[in-house]
Amino acid sequence: MNKYDHVFVIRLLAGDAVSLSINGETQMQIVVFDLDGTVIDSSHRHLSKPDGSIDLAHWRENCTREKIMQDGLLPLARSMRAIKAAGHHVVVCTARVMSEHDYAFLAHHGLHYDGILSREGETDNRPDGPMKVTLLTEYVQSLGFTSIKQSGLIMFDDNLKVIAAISAAGGLCLNAEKENRRLVA
Repeated sequence: MNKYDHVFVIRLLAGDAVSLSINGETQMQIVVFDLDGTVIDSSHRHLSKPDGSIDLAHWRENCTREKIMQDGLLPLARSMRAIKAAGHHVVVCTARVMSEHDYAFLAHHGLHYDGILSREGETDNRPDGPMKVTLLTEYVQSLGFTSIKQSGLIMFDDNLKVIAAISAAGGLCLNAEKENRRLVA
């Protein structure tokens, strides 16, 4: 990461117009957002098992259109909209198995993106961190970059294991819980 990445992130979180200029040229930035706990508050559908892991059966039962449309937005949703409106490349990278109802929710709330990466189906049980590194590596390679590090992407995620995995791959991954708290304050 270079000093310009810090300037971009500081301006983003301060709520300023989002732009990144290097040597007088505006640079497009790849900015990645997780959904649950980052941009979307879906906590009313979440149930934890005694060991702290998510109860996937409960989650899947509550992935109906009615329940999904009851989800709320977190402060980073405003940042996502502003970043997209400023012309940056916005990617959603989620551990969800996306349904038509999820896409409808995003459209209804004006959460636009250039790419969306998610689990391949109900049998995709990879841990979130390695899954997201694989998906994002393949994605940035499709854009002509050799790696996450070379792409210079910035990501927001609430899962500490994902933050560690993306950081280890050379990306800048910020803790969405902390950023959402800061944006509310």
